Amino acid sequence: MSTRFPRPTLPGSGKDLISDIDAYLASDAMRALVAAFHGDPDGLSGPAAALTERIDRLYEFTATVSTRLEDKERNTADELPMTPDQADTTLAAVTALGMRDELPPRHREYDHVLMLGGLVRACFNRPAYAARLVDDGVVTAGAVTALGGHRDFEASDKSVKDPNEREAAISERLGHPELTDEYKALDLGTRLAFGLGDPEHVEGEESPDPENLPGLTWGVRHYRRGDGLSVRVAAAPSGDPKRRAHTGETYAFFAERMTSLKPGARLLLVTTPIYAPMQHFTAVRMLALPYDVEVETIGGDVPDRAPALRQPFTPTKYLNDLRTTVRALRALAEDALARDELG
Repeated sequence: MSTRFPRPTLPGSGKDLISDIDAYLASDAMRALVAAFHGDPDGLSGPAAALTERIDRLYEFTATVSTRLEDKERNTADELPMTPDQADTTLAAVTALGMRDELPPRHREYDHVLMLGGLVRACFNRPAYAARLVDDGVVTAGAVTALGGHRDFEASDKSVKDPNEREAAISERLGHPELTDEYKALDLGTRLAFGLGDPEHVEGEESPDPENLPGLTWGVRHYRRGDGLSVRVAAAPSGDPKRRAHTGETYAFFAERMTSLKPGARLLLVTTPIYAPMQHFTAVRMLALPYDVEVETIGGDVPDRAPALRQPFTPTKYLNDLRTTVRALRALAEDALARDELG
């Protein structure tokens, strides 16, 4: 990769949220990416009053370069044909936009460290990275929480063309064929990463129809490590009983049902770099704005993870997640502008 772009301030990590959203949207990286795929980069700039309209234009553009439409699982998407120059520009742009780098935490002390669930790799990699930060003394945490939902891996495997990339095959290579859903995988990944025994307490409710109404099931497993660290693993309920909880709903479940957030509290979110901006924008909207807390989101992987947990991300995968990132950015901009008007 020979191209480089300056890194704009990630919205939600600077002092002026609306200005940072504007600068991120009209950054050199975003303009170059749009131009590389024959879009109109000039549509990204304009008056502050048109901020959401400009984000809408960008979102419409992302539909032309995304192979993951209709909210299908990420691991079912096809590759997008592109030239070497387009691939190079894509990787350079998403690097500047915060989707590839492993940046260190800004602080040492955090009230909460959160890891988000996902497919099998995410459920092992993110807790392992968070545990490494804690165990190496890079950060201290008042409490650690893994947030996920009830995602049936068998259902997501049906559309995956490569049999080696199906969740059942990955679980088998890890030596854990029993991992059939996200909650099981996230719980095991967290227990292994933090060296946990049996839970001290388990709470939750089962859906009367798990196959058709998975969103009604929720659960929290409470652990206590030998050094006294509180670790919890949660599967949040969904606002729509027919589907699993999405990222915003897991944040809401954490804030409303699992803790009492105090103004000024520091939250460190640990995820995979490619998803960091999207999950950060949602966390700023769902946690930082309403609760007046500081949210920081980082992505990373431990270097010595098992081969089955390693996952290359192609330019197409970054473009697919740029679409969800822009969608999260628009929701954040709407809330930020509404608060500014009430101001």
